[in-house]
Amino acid sequence: MNDDKEKALQELSDMTQEFDNADKQRDAENDAWWESLTEKERQDAFYAVCKRIHEGDVVKGGSYRYVLYDVFGFDNSMYVDGMRCNYMEIHNAISDGEDYQKMRGVNRVEVIDKDGRSYIKYLDRNEGIKYALQDDDRTLKVFIDKIRWKE
Repeated sequence: MNDDKEKALQELSDMTQEFDNADKQRDAENDAWWESLTEKERQDAFYAVCKRIHEGDVVKGGSYRYVLYDVFGFDNSMYVDGMRCNYMEIHNAISDGEDYQKMRGVNRVEVIDKDGRSYIKYLDRNEGIKYALQDDDRTLKVFIDKIRWKE
């Protein structure tokens, strides 16, 4: 039984190494392709990609799949490549950033726990909120102060 486990672990390790090597090769090929483009071609590629990400992620607020399939027109074979090139991380960061921008207009703060609303604070007209992550991102602190975010 021990030999079977060791063999399976070795096969898994070998497959992981193959995937890592394929990723490195894909990155190298893509970098070589990028460097082979003229300045105008790089500008056009950048413009086309940013335009589509803005349309799908910001304007439409679409899901990762929506942007890949409906905005870019890819088939499902691009799903993993989108993750490998970190587009999903970009997609999530855009969504989180939009939520943060919306929070700048907040005029009420509520803390809700198992017993319901344990704290409610309506902000005065001249107050705004800021937040900070502390303690290795395990503590969320909300600051209510006299800063006006919106006029």
